[in-house]
Amino acid sequence: MEKAKRSRGRPKDESKRAALLDAARSLLLAMGPDVTTDEIASLAGVSKSTLYANFADKESLIEAVIRREADLTVTDEEFARLARSDVTADSLIKFGIRYVSFINSHDLLGWDRLIASLESSHPELPKRFFDLGPGRGQRLLTMLLAQAVQQEFLVEVEVDVAADILTGLWLGFVNLEVKLGVREPLTKDAIEERVRRGVSIFLQVYGNDSFVGAPGAASE
Repeated sequence: MEKAKRSRGRPKDESKRAALLDAARSLLLAMGPDVTTDEIASLAGVSKSTLYANFADKESLIEAVIRREADLTVTDEEFARLARSDVTADSLIKFGIRYVSFINSHDLLGWDRLIASLESSHPELPKRFFDLGPGRGQRLLTMLLAQAVQQEFLVEVEVDVAADILTGLWLGFVNLEVKLGVREPLTKDAIEERVRRGVSIFLQVYGNDSFVGAPGAASE
């Protein structure tokens, strides 16, 4: 009789992994790319061997931190739920609030600086950061708008262009102003107001006439 195979090693402790991600995020934003794995493990309160049991190297840890930041926009699971439902003004508003909250964060400036300082030694990192963060949010929005066209909630439109226009209505100059430190990040209420107004204007241009005034339509 064959013996059951034993699983290799101990199961990973998710609380330690989360502590490593928190520590790496904090130190990367404060100190930049020169932070060491020793410093990250020390702040997380774990051994260096635990760090390497969870992440192959520092670059893998940085990528995991970036991916977790990207999930602040919308997780893959949340997007899958959105994709199974009809697109409405309310679902666009919900997505927009998450997207703008992520882009509006002061911490994004810290990430910009970090990526710029890593560019010479890791030239692939800026693209990877964009793909995992803002680019991922843009792709998800494009998919959502394509679904809206298919459902005839929106008129036929080039969805890449429509997504760019919608995010422009949401963000305007705010993103640049926050990055340059000439204004504070938007409040939660201000974000919601901007997103609702942006969706309302967007639907006046691209919304299917049969949906105008329907329940769930955005109002200014």
